[in-house]
Amino acid sequence: MISALLLLSAVLLPTVWAGESASTALQLPWWLLAMLFAVFHLNVLYVERGREAQTLSLTEIPMLLGLFFADARSLLLANLLSGIVAFGLVRRQTPARLLFNLALLVADVCVAWTVFTALHTGAVTVTATAWLGSYSALFAAGLLDVVAVAGVMAAVEGRLDRRELLRDLAKETVPSAMATTVALVAVYALTLSVAAALPLAGLLVIVLLNQRAHGRLRQRHLSLERLYRFSQVVSRAGEGDEVVPSILAQAKQMLRADSAALTLLAAPPAGGAARAVLTAGDRLERSALVDLELPDWLLDRLVTEPHPVALHARNTELRVQDFLRSHGCTEALVAPLRSEEGFIGILLVADRIGHVRGFDDSDVPLLETIANHAGVALHSSRLTDQLRHEALHDALTGLPNRILLHRDLTRAVEQIRRGELTGCAVGMMDLDGFREINDALGHQRGDELLQEVAARLTRALGGVCCARLGGDEFAFLLTAPTALVEAPSLARHLLEVLEQPIDLHGLRVEVRASLGLAYAPEHAQDAVSLLKRAELAMYDAKSSGSGIRTFESRLDTLSPTRLGLVAELRQALSQGELHLHVQPKSSLATGRVVGVEALVRWQHPTLGNVPPDQFVPVAERSGFIRPLTLLVLEQSLQACASWRRAGQDVGVAVNLSARSLTDPALVRDVAEALERHDLPARLLTLEITEGSVMTDPARAMELLRTLRSMGVRLSVDDFGTGYASLSYLKRLPVHEVKIDRSFVTHMVTDPDDATIVRSIIDLARNLGLDVVAEGVEDEAAWQQLARLGCTYAQGYHLGRPMPVAQFLPWLTRPPAVG
Repeated sequence: MISALLLLSAVLLPTVWAGESASTALQLPWWLLAMLFAVFHLNVLYVERGREAQTLSLTEIPMLLGLFFADARSLLLANLLSGIVAFGLVRRQTPARLLFNLALLVADVCVAWTVFTALHTGAVTVTATAWLGSYSALFAAGLLDVVAVAGVMAAVEGRLDRRELLRDLAKETVPSAMATTVALVAVYALTLSVAAALPLAGLLVIVLLNQRAHGRLRQRHLSLERLYRFSQVVSRAGEGDEVVPSILAQAKQMLRADSAALTLLAAPPAGGAARAVLTAGDRLERSALVDLELPDWLLDRLVTEPHPVALHARNTELRVQDFLRSHGCTEALVAPLRSEEGFIGILLVADRIGHVRGFDDSDVPLLETIANHAGVALHSSRLTDQLRHEALHDALTGLPNRILLHRDLTRAVEQIRRGELTGCAVGMMDLDGFREINDALGHQRGDELLQEVAARLTRALGGVCCARLGGDEFAFLLTAPTALVEAPSLARHLLEVLEQPIDLHGLRVEVRASLGLAYAPEHAQDAVSLLKRAELAMYDAKSSGSGIRTFESRLDTLSPTRLGLVAELRQALSQGELHLHVQPKSSLATGRVVGVEALVRWQHPTLGNVPPDQFVPVAERSGFIRPLTLLVLEQSLQACASWRRAGQDVGVAVNLSARSLTDPALVRDVAEALERHDLPARLLTLEITEGSVMTDPARAMELLRTLRSMGVRLSVDDFGTGYASLSYLKRLPVHEVKIDRSFVTHMVTDPDDATIVRSIIDLARNLGLDVVAEGVEDEAAWQQLARLGCTYAQGYHLGRPMPVAQFLPWLTRPPAVG
């Protein structure tokens, strides 16, 4: 545009430069015209409408006076010098903007002189040609101004709005005609005498001063109205994400600024700052900063003084110029933001729209009021965000809580229902042995352990939602398109991450976990059911010791009555509703009773006798299996000690669950119980299943070796029902195997069962192990087992399970067997 204006001036300049003033005795000097131009450049009449400023600069008056009473060179020089003073020295415009305005002033003179001299020549007279030349010349110059500015805007915005250009041309017509009319009056007054023009000059000065006073008063009223609207808009914004854009938009509108920026200090301990900028095109840009990026002199002033700082281009201080240049503006107002917490950031507005006038003293208190309102709004927003965060996040770990997970899961399920998402996966995880760690090390160390677990899960999951549901339960939600495929590998990765020891103030603690997976829409189509199925899978993984389990339909068999057993089982454990029964075990060679198997029974107050196969799985899934095992162990050893005091050296066998074999506290519990009842370890037999050993063979064998070294006898229960135990049997530190009753019951009539029993007995004897046959119901089975070399027998043929109190009387008069 600058090049186009200079080219236009170059084409017209030869003719203009040779132009002479009209034949009149009055000749205005160039310096007087320059002063008039400068006065009108710096004191413009303007009317603000929305984001636009309609300007009435009245430079048409000195322009027309120059056309009538000066030569072209004087007029050109006067306008150019006035532009340098007004735009360069006073307003300190940027070099590009200054050069554009100077080029436009030169082109205005060339166009106006060319049009004027083409339509009017001769003396200054009241003629139609003088009117036509005056109006046409100044309208042509105004038209050039509109087209030039529109061209710049089109270059900046990348498009030319023709309708807006036509509106600008129409709006330019009336002000230009009014200013030209006033100029013509001044011209004809001067043709009479200089004294005749003085009243007009005085009237013009009065109009200018009155307009400036009226404009300031009107601006104050507008500021009050906008301030009221500002407080309403900001108070309705609510959340922090809405408050910041509202503050910027209102500040920019109220101060008629080209851009507005808000920089906030981050709350400790995060530190740093965050910036939001509303650009000239009303585009919101956000960024994170290491610090406020303010020079020390400005930061110190904002922190110590509550008032905004006005930074103008006309300020000659180098530090002010550097700050404005770094922010890409020619003037700015910077206000400190404060709240009850003290200094929290800054609010900056830059460059008045349209450059009709810059920021003045009346804008400083307005921005200060805006900053005060903004500080209060931001503080309230931070409190609201904090309360909302606390309601949806766990206080200890900072992870989302059950409420937020349920909300996100509900949203994901809705997206699946609408076809926006193919599926999602939920993983629920529970730490193994956390209660023992918490009890042994204290709640503070337990909390530190949970925080470290949360940190590891967060790093391992990346952007995947991870939540703490309570206690030592965690969950994650995977909504990626490949969620159903990635979930198992992600679950394995999480367990591997947790296997690394955790250092708690010099004490290295190992943590393991059990994890259950459930998928939508395959396993459930609502959030509640999906979480329930993930929890069922997790309890199954915990009870079986498998580590990870994906939900299967067989797990969802808990009736409402059985679900109610969870709470009632807790009560039964604490109130002593669970009792011990024992079933005798006898030597096949001598018929002597050598021990008993402890069996737990629950006599429910309303349901009556609850079978073990109903409440034991509930205990495994609900985490009550450890207190149940400790109860059975305590009552068994207590009974064994009483029999020993009565002269009966009879051992007792206690069943262990798969979870017990992953419990590091089991060895300690057994040792303390034996010591408490003053029993030798050989009288205690711990029975394990093949499945419990196979879930984690290395860990199980390490624990079993420790128990064996203590003198405790070990037995593999239900032997023969597993699938891979033979390869491990020779390495397991056990003393005996128990043949499952499913093979023993029909071995007399079923040759296949008899073959299996014979093979197990031969295998065990070759490995130096004793053999116990369960389910011996008659004499024929007893005799056949004795011939095969089986060591012990257990079953109804010998004796049914009985309460502990009945065992000693029964033992003194046993039935004749063998």
